[in-house]
Amino acid sequence: MFKQKFQILSVILFVSVFLSACGIAGSAEPTQDPNAVFTQVAETVMVSMTQTAEAIPPTPTPAPTATTAPTLPPVPTTDPAATQAVIPTQPSLGPTATVQKYGASANWLSSNPADGSVFSQGEQFNLTVCLLNDGGWDWTDRYYMKWVDGYRLTSNQPYYIDADKIIEPGEKWCFTLPCVAPKNPGSYTTYWNMYGKGDNPNLLEQVYFPFKVQ
Repeated sequence: MFKQKFQILSVILFVSVFLSACGIAGSAEPTQDPNAVFTQVAETVMVSMTQTAEAIPPTPTPAPTATTAPTLPPVPTTDPAATQAVIPTQPSLGPTATVQKYGASANWLSSNPADGSVFSQGEQFNLTVCLLNDGGWDWTDRYYMKWVDGYRLTSNQPYYIDADKIIEPGEKWCFTLPCVAPKNPGSYTTYWNMYGKGDNPNLLEQVYFPFKVQ
């Protein structure tokens, strides 16, 4: 742009000088119209400048530089098995020790038939009850079962049933009673207690047997 302005000023200066010379010589002989000459010269200069500008190759526009996205750090892969909580293994403590009670003790184990059994009117059956000696003393014939309340299983049912052998700690004792169901429908229960003989018998266990008649 600065070069083009310089060229235009040069042309104007040249035209001015030329016109001055023409004015000096004008008294001698007629010449062309100065304005026409100026216009012709100016048009010639403009055409020349246009051709020069077209000949100059256009300045290439720099292509936009691609912006590279920042590289993110890789996401660590989590292994579910690695994050699973590890439960420590408890050391084996071996078999559970049985607590040995001191003195005489009994614990009910089973009854057959089972509690809540249903019988027909006047039906005959056997009742078997088993108890565990979970104390520290032997059971001898001084240990017994006693009927205390409820339905009497037979008309000649004994009130006492003595242990028929020595029952050592950890062993069980089972006794069987012949029974006859009542003749009237309904719900019945017979109650028995186990004692150790002595001046003051010790209550060791309570046993009851509920059943129905229909």
